[in-house]
Amino acid sequence: MDRTPSIGGRIADARKGRGMTQRSLAHRAHVSLSLLRKVEQGARDATPALVAATAKALGVDVTALTGQPYDQDGRRRDRIHALVPQLRQALTYWDLPPDSPSPRTWQQLHTEAERVATLRRAAQHTMLAEMLPGLLMETTAAVHAADGRSRERLFRILTVLLFAAHSVTYKTGYEDLSTVVEDRMSWSAQNSGDPFMGALAAWARTTSMLQAGSYGIGLRLLDRVQDELNLDGPAGATALRISGPLHLRSAILAARSGNPDASGSHLKEARKIASHLDDADQDGGWHQLSFGPANVGIHEVAANVELGDGEAAVARATGLRLPRDLPQIRAAQHYVDLSRAQLWSGNRDGALRSLYTARQLAPQQTRHLPTTREVVRMLVRLHHRSNEPLAKLVSWIGPEV
Repeated sequence: MDRTPSIGGRIADARKGRGMTQRSLAHRAHVSLSLLRKVEQGARDATPALVAATAKALGVDVTALTGQPYDQDGRRRDRIHALVPQLRQALTYWDLPPDSPSPRTWQQLHTEAERVATLRRAAQHTMLAEMLPGLLMETTAAVHAADGRSRERLFRILTVLLFAAHSVTYKTGYEDLSTVVEDRMSWSAQNSGDPFMGALAAWARTTSMLQAGSYGIGLRLLDRVQDELNLDGPAGATALRISGPLHLRSAILAARSGNPDASGSHLKEARKIASHLDDADQDGGWHQLSFGPANVGIHEVAANVELGDGEAAVARATGLRLPRDLPQIRAAQHYVDLSRAQLWSGNRDGALRSLYTARQLAPQQTRHLPTTREVVRMLVRLHHRSNEPLAKLVSWIGPEV
């Protein structure tokens, strides 16, 4: 059986390779020595905050510790990996147009972008990886052939396509490529003539900041975007639907940095905005960022998980009802987060059920998340008797857990 190292095992290997003791790494990473020992021994799951902190202290990329991207080789090679090189090539075109046939009309490209957005919400990453290279190149060619308002409208389409590419690359573990996409999104949004596209690009940009542990700069970036939103203008309702998700992302940044007060303040603002908007959940529409009371509740659970408070996360999740039309990409992430909180609270069966729910909602996303693998690995360690549902989940993910 393949025994690929756990995240804790990779942390230990990297630490030893640099001649560092556990005490010195814990000091440099500003983490508990006891927690670090448990993670290295496999007795505790490695949280994203701990992984980011130790990666920074060790001077390595986060993916060097998580082992992402997963399932690149062997019999279990995921088909998406064969599609990523084409996506990588398409992203090289931005300031120069690709050699391609005449692009389709704006309306045709807009229709394709709406289809892509729908697939992104459903976390259909393999299908997106098949579609996006050609669409990105075609839309980039159209951008370079247009001018004035027509060019701006095409840049908006390109921003939506790039947001989907960001989901594919980040959720599949291609950290280097997702950072490239964030840069391309910023360029595209700046040329779109739509300030809300700029807010979307900033939201995406904070993904790499979360990954790298750069929480302060991420909060500053989103504060600046919030200041630039005109909540009282003619597009005030749209501005509020953008401001709400920005507060939710800020809440997660603050929670992961260990600041419960700042996190709570952003969640409170998001809750007020959701109430002002008639307490209706929306999928984000053309500007992509879903928002509403259920999404606020999801982030309240996630913030407690980031703060290490599993009991508070489980308590908040109790009674939280997710709308049927909530994007699968968001709902599945909630159940993965909840599984970690349930694991910490000693509810192993609940954690397993949550992972199965996440798998049902968004299998491609769930299988590639480090949290999924960490929780499953801990469940395997804690179950001393045969457990058929857990065995099936292990088989689905891979024996390395």
